[in-house]
Amino acid sequence: MPDSSPKPEIITRLLEAVYPSFALVAGMVLDLFTPLEAGPLSLEQLSDALGVQESKLRPLIYALVAGGLLTVEDDLFSNTAEAKHFLVHGKPSFMGGKGELVATNWIRMLKTAATIRAGEPPDIFDFHSKSQDDLELLFRGLYPGAVADGRRLMDQYDFSGYRTLLDAGGGSGGLAISLARANPQLKATVLDLPTVTPITKQFIDEAEVGARVEIVAADAVRDVLTGSYGAVVARHVIQVLSEEDSRALLKNLAAVLKPRGTLYIIGWILDDSRMSPDQTVGSNLVLLNTTKDGQAYTEGEYREWMKEAGFIDFERRVLPDGVSFVRAGIG
Repeated sequence: MPDSSPKPEIITRLLEAVYPSFALVAGMVLDLFTPLEAGPLSLEQLSDALGVQESKLRPLIYALVAGGLLTVEDDLFSNTAEAKHFLVHGKPSFMGGKGELVATNWIRMLKTAATIRAGEPPDIFDFHSKSQDDLELLFRGLYPGAVADGRRLMDQYDFSGYRTLLDAGGGSGGLAISLARANPQLKATVLDLPTVTPITKQFIDEAEVGARVEIVAADAVRDVLTGSYGAVVARHVIQVLSEEDSRALLKNLAAVLKPRGTLYIIGWILDDSRMSPDQTVGSNLVLLNTTKDGQAYTEGEYREWMKEAGFIDFERRVLPDGVSFVRAGIG
């Protein structure tokens, strides 16, 4: 009689899916792809360029070949087109700086069961108390994504009519920097906690946009915000807050918008089924293990809270990577 019992196909696939991902992050942290920009290298040459042992590098190199990010021909290794475009340090499209951050998040996600049992993460990332070194490491990893989200926001919406913009919880200021560079009429303000703004200043100074991007140290949830802005952007902010703090934030942001001003939200937002987008469902585990009360909230929850804060004309767009862009006006 044939065996009709199920096979562990999904279980095996999920358990083995991590190996190419681990190889990618190791390559990003080592900045392995940058030396290959000048041309193909042998394993010995690449090991010398990275300052590592050839015998230790070999398993990673071939894992990256198997994963489709490197090629090998006549014992010479080269970047694929995708690695060349996104993983070579110094290119505008560089994503390699996310490696340390991703590795840290994965370590936290391995504690998911412990977090659920305890009712909170064993190591909450508290922006109020983290050291400057920890914050800089975080925002160095987040900066390329913030700049890219500024460009993506402009791909979706026209910012040429705005004169003033608030980047609330802007962290590195990458989004404000991106918008200011592309819109010479725009004066941007990055608002974040007093523990964060010294890091913000580093990025603003490095980008040489201090004349057009200013910094304000404040708690956007608990402080009374000042100023008046044509547009406000909150990128990956609400998802790290509790429901109560999210509602308070939205009311505070509504208060500093000019009449007929616009709020833009960028972040992980779930469909009301809580089962999609796939990337957001997965990222919710990162939030579970890094924040005390944050999570990816549903579109319905956003609609309710924003209506309560006085926003109108709610619109949500879901990008291919699962990130949602929300736009709403103020009456």
